Amino acid sequence: MRHVWSLLAGIVITPLAWFAVAYGQAVMFDAAQIGGTRPLWLGLALFAAVGLLLGLIGSLRVSPAGPLFVALSYLGMTGLLIARPETAKQALPDLVQLGGTLVVPLSPVSTGVLGLIGAMLLIAVASLQRWRSWPRPDTASEQTWPDMLAPNAADRNENTLADRDTFNGFADLRTPADASVIDAPSWSAPTKV
Repeated sequence: MRHVWSLLAGIVITPLAWFAVAYGQAVMFDAAQIGGTRPLWLGLALFAAVGLLLGLIGSLRVSPAGPLFVALSYLGMTGLLIARPETAKQALPDLVQLGGTLVVPLSPVSTGVLGLIGAMLLIAVASLQRWRSWPRPDTASEQTWPDMLAPNAADRNENTLADRDTFNGFADLRTPADASVIDAPSWSAPTKV
């Protein structure tokens, strides 16, 4: 079931991230123009949001089905642009206007941003541990907090939390010179009267 949910997340995230990158590129292009009306930070914030979103599905250990779908979609479109540029241009709309900004959906593909993202997500898919399910906990061998806090009567040498919580002063911090009385001062520290 985790593969299904991850695949559904990938199907939803793929066009949203694509459009957010295209919109971010359009905003940054507008901000770079003389007399541009859009702030540069908006485009950078969109890129950061896309990076966080894709980083989540790429790094969380849920299922590699979602990152695989996103990676294959982005790399497939980039490969289509390289192999058949006219077909790739016809597959996407020319311009989309959003809030007075002209967004070109083909721009993330033609600049190579989607190819870069797709290649990075393929690395996340290549991890073999992502394909395995979570290990089932063995309840018989788990210790509870009271067992960990109390010393075990059968094995007094076991290092429990109760053993580690005792304070023995700063005896362990003394140097060998401090332990010897050869260079001990002849005076004593003043005491309260």
